[in-house]
This record gives sequence, structure tokens and C-alpha cells, in this order.
Amino acid sequence: MVRILAAVSAAEVVASGAVLALHPTAARSAALVRSAPATTTSTSVVDDPTTLAPPPSTSPPSTAAPAPPPSTLPADPVARLAARLDAALGNVSSCLVVQDSGATAYARGPQLALAPASTQKLLVAVAALKRLGPDYRFETTVVAPSRPAPDGTVDALWLVGAGDPMLATPEYAAHLASEPRTAGAPVTPMSALVDQLAAAGVRSARNGVHGDDSRYAGPRWLPGWKPIYRDEADISPLSALTVNGGLDNWDPSDVVTADPTSLSAMQLSRLLRGRDIDAAPGTNQARPTGGVVLARVASAPLSEIVASMLRSSDNLAAELLVKELDKATGGTGTTAGGLALVTSTLQTLGIPVGGLHLGDASGLDPGDRATCPTLLAAVNTGDTPTFASVLNGLAVAGRSGTLATRFVGSPIAGHLLAKTGWIDCAAAMVGQVDLRRPLHFALIVNGPCNYDTALGFEDRVAYALAAYPG
Repeated sequence: MVRILAAVSAAEVVASGAVLALHPTAARSAALVRSAPATTTSTSVVDDPTTLAPPPSTSPPSTAAPAPPPSTLPADPVARLAARLDAALGNVSSCLVVQDSGATAYARGPQLALAPASTQKLLVAVAALKRLGPDYRFETTVVAPSRPAPDGTVDALWLVGAGDPMLATPEYAAHLASEPRTAGAPVTPMSALVDQLAAAGVRSARNGVHGDDSRYAGPRWLPGWKPIYRDEADISPLSALTVNGGLDNWDPSDVVTADPTSLSAMQLSRLLRGRDIDAAPGTNQARPTGGVVLARVASAPLSEIVASMLRSSDNLAAELLVKELDKATGGTGTTAGGLALVTSTLQTLGIPVGGLHLGDASGLDPGDRATCPTLLAAVNTGDTPTFASVLNGLAVAGRSGTLATRFVGSPIAGHLLAKTGWIDCAAAMVGQVDLRRPLHFALIVNGPCNYDTALGFEDRVAYALAAYPG
């Protein structure tokens, strides 16, 4: 206990306006629903995170040793927790809700809608699992006008995209497996299509391989995204036909392709020629009416894709899931249609949507807004079978995903499970700490525009939670 308490870090104690409460409920999300603001999809009036003042300069970086807790702590465990969390956050613009066995143990700014960064993917995950189901699969196909002639010739081949975000060549699959953040990703092997085409007797495609991405309507680049997201390979243009995460290269660094559809056709062409099948890459075009499916490959179940998306914070997967939500329910596969379904699905599940504003699915849009109760209610759905992959997809401190290299060697390693998020001037973390007593929490911090400073707030909150109820 002494060792754990020594690890708890805190910033200067500043009045935060936190609300201290402990109201047991029958279900973990019930208290959130009752305390949520009136249901609306409009954005609360809050400062844009890019214009918020930075935190006090005394805030230590995330690599600093944890500071000691306040010199005088209340006797009650919940009051001690509140004192530590108030000190950890100081006066930074933030919200934080903590639950102990479904009861609210701490609430700071519960109605404050802030930029949630990638923790917004939790909302997409819940909606996709509810609307599409955990067993839903994407199926990518290869179509020809007719079956191969006796000499193995077909007029052309069309690679038809179904929105699968995990389609990968063998080289990219090996790359994902080698990285701690993406190890275990449920890739869909493009090579399976090549095997089937060879088995079907295809030896040549006279007019090449064409990419068909007609399943989804545009736009490919969303209005709230910064140009630097392309430069930094945060997201590729959105296409129903995407391979290798929309990357032209990933070694030594990621390079986003300008045209995911053409890239996919080119990669299939390359793999076919490696099997002595003559098929040059062709122009993008829709498959012919009445064509014959010569090969097909199904993705892993949606439950596995969702878990991988959350664990590694896969921006492309989140965006394509939203488009598929719209398409699978009768829309044209637009982002706007899918985002509307996310909000309505959350409402159906009783998740509070006050202050919620979704400009995209991934959380890259700085104009996105969500409250801590909304995010916490979303992660708490993981206690039920339909949404089990929400909990299964949380990164584990010092072990996996976006937390693979954080808290290594600390008491929290293996005991903090969370969806993390970061864009310029906005950081967030939502999940569980189970070191001494299980706590569920949602944290959003807006204002620190330095990455290490932002992580420092997360670290101090995590250590404070880990010390509870001591």
C-alpha cells in the first residue's frame, strides 16, 4: 500500500469545482443516464481546444517521477480520491467521471463537452456492434465478365471493395504483426483472392485489373481534417476498396496513397503476376452487370475488427465502419449518414448524448465534442455479450496497443485498460483500473498542446485511481 501511495502523483491543489458523490445504482450506466444533460446533438458552447490556454508551467512531463499526494488527506476513501484527482488536474480544462461498482465516486465537469480525440471511437464501436452485430463480416470479391476461356484468359478482372479496413498484402500483414501497437490485428489476406483465381484457372486478364469502390459515396477527405493528417499518415482518403491501411509505404515511415482504389488494384496485380498470372493494373471502374464472382475473401468478425480498432486506435477502420453503417441500413455509404446513426443508436441504448457533436468517426476533427458521461457509458456496455469486444479492445498498460510502451515497469502495468486519444491540444483516456479496487473512468483534457504535458495529466490521474481506496 505504501509503495502504491508513493507512486501517486499530483499537481498543485487548485479549486476545480469537482462534485463528490456516491450513489449506488443497479447498473453501471444508470447514474450516468440520470445525471446527463437534456438529449441533444448540438455542440455545447466550449472553447476550441486549439485556443485554450495551456496548463500551468509547473505541470511535470509524463516521464517525470510522480509527485507526492497532498500533505493532508481526508479520512474517507472517496474524499481522498477526490483530493488526489483535484490535485492531479489542477485548473486545466477537463472532465473526469469515476465509478466504483456502478456508483459515481467522482465527477468533474460532467456536462462539459470537450474534444474527445480518439476515445470517440468507443461511440462508433458501440453503434457498429449494435447495428451490424458482432458476427458481421466484410466480403471483398473479384469479378470477371465470364468464366475463364479454356486457355485461362478473361477479358478483365474487377476487385470489388466492400469497406473492409483490414485487407492486407502478406508484407503489410507481417509489418502489423511485428509492431507492438498492432500485433494480433485480424487482417484479411488479399493473397486468398490470388489463390482462388489461380485455382479457377485464370492465367491472363487481357484488359487488366480494375478497382471498384462504388459501394460508398464521398467525400474521401472530410472538411474538418487538417492537411497535416495526410502528411503524418494519420488517415488515408476514404474508399470502400482499401488495402494496407491506404499506405503506399510503411518502411521506414508511413506514406499515405493518393488513391486507395488504384493502390488496391495495383497490389492485386502484383500478387497475380507473382503467380505467373498476366494481369496489369487498370483504371478504376464499376464491375460489369451480370459479372461472375471468381474469388471472394471474408474479413474476421466485426467483434475482432472493433477490438483491434480500439486497441491500436485505427482511424481508417473507424471511418469505414461509419460508412458501412449508413450503407447497410439503406444509405449510400456517407460519413454524415453513418454519424447520424451513431447518435441515434446511442440514444436507443440510453447513452447520454448531451453536447455530442460528431464531425467524423475517428476523432481527428478538432470540432468533435463529447462529455465524459457519454464516453463512460459507452465503455461500460462492454459488460454485456453484444459489446464484449469494447472491453476486449482496450489497450493494456505496458502490454498492448496504444499503451504498450506506457507505464512499463510501474505498478499500473497490466492493471490499466483504456482507450486513449490525442490530437493537438486534446488528450483523453477512458477505461478501467483494477489494481486494488476496480474503477471505471472517463477523462478528457483540453488545453495542453504539448504531447508530454498532456500525458502527464493522464499519468497523474491513473496513479491517483490506482491508489484507491487507500
